[in-house]
Amino acid sequence: MKITGVSTAVVEANFDYTFVRVQLDDGTYGIGECFFAPGLPAIARDVGTLLIGGDPRDIRTLTTRMHLAISASSGSGHAGAALHAVSGLETALWDLSGKIYGEPIWRILGGSFRQEIPVYADLHAGEALVSVDSLLRSRRPFWASDDGVTSIGDFYWTGETTDHVSNEAILKRVQTAADNGFGCVKLDIDVFEHGRLATDATLPSATALRLAESASWLRSETNRAVEIAYDCHWRFDIPTARALNGALAEAAPLWLEDPVPPSGRALAAVAEAGPIAIASGENAYRLEGIEELATHGGLHIATPDVQKVGGIREAQQIGDWCSRTGIGFAPHCIASPIGFMAAVHVMATIPSVMFLEFHGSDLPFWSDLVAEEVIRDGKVALPDRPGLGVTLNMDLVRQYSRPGEPVFEEGPAN
Repeated sequence: MKITGVSTAVVEANFDYTFVRVQLDDGTYGIGECFFAPGLPAIARDVGTLLIGGDPRDIRTLTTRMHLAISASSGSGHAGAALHAVSGLETALWDLSGKIYGEPIWRILGGSFRQEIPVYADLHAGEALVSVDSLLRSRRPFWASDDGVTSIGDFYWTGETTDHVSNEAILKRVQTAADNGFGCVKLDIDVFEHGRLATDATLPSATALRLAESASWLRSETNRAVEIAYDCHWRFDIPTARALNGALAEAAPLWLEDPVPPSGRALAAVAEAGPIAIASGENAYRLEGIEELATHGGLHIATPDVQKVGGIREAQQIGDWCSRTGIGFAPHCIASPIGFMAAVHVMATIPSVMFLEFHGSDLPFWSDLVAEEVIRDGKVALPDRPGLGVTLNMDLVRQYSRPGEPVFEEGPAN
């Protein structure tokens, strides 16, 4: 039972969904997904050569080999695009092993604490589909354009913020998510404030108060059974983030995510300024990265991304650590159903969890990328099928494949 090939495919969606396939000599294969990065498919194929000839059940041995190789070659074994590749390849090994054993991943990880995983809907800026490339440039994907060609715009945070979205429109989006069964939604905190430079890290105190007042209005108009969280995308300095934390008390969001560039000291400075829980960790690498954010007591909710943090086993270790330390566990996820289900299997095995992120509400083909139903009424039922428990729809992968990228062993897309 030996690994004979590693191949990739990229679907051009709201983000680049980079899939990796690890195949055996008998044709059996496992699928994983990597977080996007410039040049990532080629990196994943290169790192994947380290798996050739290995037994896919030796997941720790093979993953350690990849970690040692990328650390020795680049000095960045704990960070960067190469770790994104390792994360997807490690997931593919778990998927393949589950198929070999005839068991779902959560079972071979040690069993489950729950049969359903709660999901929150990330509504982003309160608007319809936003798509960015691997360099965070705005784009109109080829399948959404009139001429069938992808067009690339400015860096996403260049210039002024997006066109105005009314509070009533935001409320309607939240209510729609609630009607679809989601027990929590997340919005960008500055969705209520437009027409300022997107790179401004400092907000006037009056603007911070207006944001808080709008958040309080939204809270008062929304069913209390639906939690609301806010994301800042690291865009504010400490004084502004501290002002927001204090002003948001009445709105009582579930959390304030990444209010400042991530460091343990900066998060602690924001946390001590108000009552709102501080969430961070989507850009952290491995357990050590999450631990650093928590060093000074400013991390209340950890948000690691399975597709970049190191893979399924690393994310499980982080979840266990969160349960031991009293920190909430709410994984970040902007993936396709493949990466999403990897996070589902992790969350099944953790004693205490909050919500898993879902970022595909506005992508017309998100659910159709796999043959099985994934989300129902804001929850995911644990699969009893082997491996990840979902089957990639290859017709759609081919249809939405990024032009010029190979579609696994089939060769490049048109």
